[in-house]
Amino acid sequence: MKEYLVSIIIPVYKVPIKFLSRCIESTINQSLKEIEIVLVDDGSPDDDAAVCDKYACKDDRIIVIHKENGGLSSARNAGVKAAKGKYILFLDGDDWIEHDCCELVYALAEESQSQMVMFGMTKDYKNESIAYKYSIKENHLFNQAECKELQEQVLNYNSNISTAATKLINREFLLKNNLWHKEDLKQGAEGIVFTFQLFGMLDSAYFVNKPLYHYIYNGDSLSSSYNEDTIKRILGCFSYIKTEIESENINEHLYDALRTRIIYAIISSVISGFFNPDNGYSFIVGKTKCKEYLKQDIVADALKYSSLKELSKARKIVVFMIKKQMFLALYFLGLARKWEKNHK
Repeated sequence: MKEYLVSIIIPVYKVPIKFLSRCIESTINQSLKEIEIVLVDDGSPDDDAAVCDKYACKDDRIIVIHKENGGLSSARNAGVKAAKGKYILFLDGDDWIEHDCCELVYALAEESQSQMVMFGMTKDYKNESIAYKYSIKENHLFNQAECKELQEQVLNYNSNISTAATKLINREFLLKNNLWHKEDLKQGAEGIVFTFQLFGMLDSAYFVNKPLYHYIYNGDSLSSSYNEDTIKRILGCFSYIKTEIESENINEHLYDALRTRIIYAIISSVISGFFNPDNGYSFIVGKTKCKEYLKQDIVADALKYSSLKELSKARKIVVFMIKKQMFLALYFLGLARKWEKNHK
């Protein structure tokens, strides 16, 4: 049996072929050769399954799992269960990694003897790329107490550490702690729940601020889609985190951080969801759905009690409009936001 140092888990579902091919090729061409590439076809109804099988025939480090559609969490869990590498790295099927990503982060994990290594990311639009900014210590080994403190940063929208991607995680640590993605949460903010729990269990973690992961903005992808179903699931994820906080201890700092994080979700749900022209709602329908959404307890609580001090001036204005239910203005913001994303 081959010894793999890193297993790259790639869920695949309705990924445009050009993105999927680039993603897989970025793993095949890694400078670290002792890697395993686990492609999880999550019941994709298009040609993705055939593409995965074609690549598996070319490289014996690739294994393909074909399963019924169960969502991103289910696909990632299936990949981890099949993986044999010492470390796990999650990569979405429409994204890609730099050729030396695995080599660099594996070396750091071994050198620091940490259970997880975090690294940087860029967001690639059609005409530009923007590197994510981070507010945590660079080239630093976080101890158990510091990892626990990073739970609050997971809930910080601007910390950019809440994604399950951009992390190399010791596989035995995951299995020993029975740490899995919550499959009932489906598509939404399930990565935030996973990462929140992860930091609560870690004894050590290391961060290097190198943009090794490329997140591709694709307006048609699941992660950028804010339909009504996704909005409900995102709230479900935050409700789960709220329960987690309550079960561990009453930590007001975490409550405050959660409320602020929910505010960001509310802004996105309103502007990119209810008043997103791609969702096909008329102004009246969007307004009606938005009003019902704002009545939900977890939404109303965040709007009433969260601090807005970390929000930009523009977001504060949007929150003011939401609180005052200035729906026509929000509708036009939705139109403007869609135009802006299409022209980046």
